[in-house]
Amino acid sequence: MKPIFFHVDLDAFFASVEQLDNPSYRGKPVIVGGDPAKRGVVSTCSYEARKFGVHSAMPMSRAVQLCPHAIFTRGRMHRYFEKSREVMQIFSDFSPDVQQISVDEAFLDMTGTERLFGPAEQTARTLKQQVRDRTGLTVSVGVASNRYIAKIASGQSKPDGLVIVPDGGESAFMAGLPLKDVWGIGQKTRERLEGAGLATIPDLLNCSEQLLQGLLGPAGGLFLYTVLRGTDPGIFTDTGGSRSLSSERTFAEDLTDRNDIDTALLEIAEEVMYRLRQEGSSGRTVHVKIRYQDFRTVSVQESRDTRISDSLELYEAAKRLFDKKYERGLPVRLLGIAVCNIGPDIGGDQQDLFDTGMSLKKRKVEEALFALSEKRGKRIATKARLVERKQDDPE
Repeated sequence: MKPIFFHVDLDAFFASVEQLDNPSYRGKPVIVGGDPAKRGVVSTCSYEARKFGVHSAMPMSRAVQLCPHAIFTRGRMHRYFEKSREVMQIFSDFSPDVQQISVDEAFLDMTGTERLFGPAEQTARTLKQQVRDRTGLTVSVGVASNRYIAKIASGQSKPDGLVIVPDGGESAFMAGLPLKDVWGIGQKTRERLEGAGLATIPDLLNCSEQLLQGLLGPAGGLFLYTVLRGTDPGIFTDTGGSRSLSSERTFAEDLTDRNDIDTALLEIAEEVMYRLRQEGSSGRTVHVKIRYQDFRTVSVQESRDTRISDSLELYEAAKRLFDKKYERGLPVRLLGIAVCNIGPDIGGDQQDLFDTGMSLKKRKVEEALFALSEKRGKRIATKARLVERKQDDPE
């Protein structure tokens, strides 16, 4: 049975939700991000704003210069998570194996579903229409024999696009792309390759693995040699084993400052714990993934006797695992946190007779804050460092 994967990506998600909820925003440039008067960055922007050169991760001050007439909004994470849940539920109607990799994108393993839904193209079009009809949002879909190619394909015809890479056509598909569209190849890497006279993918396809490794290092060279031939490098492979819930973040600029790394770990832990709370689950195993500037990816995990009870506990476990695996001083391109061995949260484990009760108290406080967040329609920051960061960055 030939594998079939969909990568489904919500188009300009945060901005699209704002336009959906505010009809007066439709057809106008909308920029979601931090305070333009401070050092915030653009979280996302509508396609109307992109025509003026605005893009994600751009400083808000620059976005104001490029598109001063845009509608600027700080964003509403609770609302985005709400719409994300609606979309993911639709995905689960099409596949028993949905791998959500961020709030606005997921992989669907569609292998063997042709008997239920018909050919992949027909199924993808049905899925797109279901999302539009039930949520008012549009998605772009990439279809391929592996996750990596499907992800690149979904970005080739945005918004509201559908690109299908036939089985066996992966290498030809990659050869026709500009180098900037190769996921995982940043600007600095492109500049290094161009400096060596390798400006196009056909140029690179003529290079040996050894030559690429000499230019980019062992991991970077192997990664590029592999993906240009349409082979999945395995970076989106699920954590495996028991059911897990994860989130990861690829940074526009590699992180080197330890405070920035810790803040990113805290924010990822908050997102993972928020999603666990939403589905009433908890877990015992924490998995941390680190990808360096040279594309080397390392991971580490540990299992615990007790279930994780709150986001600070998850952050502290992730930080400890990060410290165990991190090669000090190396720039970090990606961070990910997964909670594995998850199941229904039935109120935590039996409390230790010698426990001071602080874990139970922290859990109750976090549950109360989560309930209040649901009621008020927004996430409430529970950690002082997040509150401090939210003064400058989008929610």
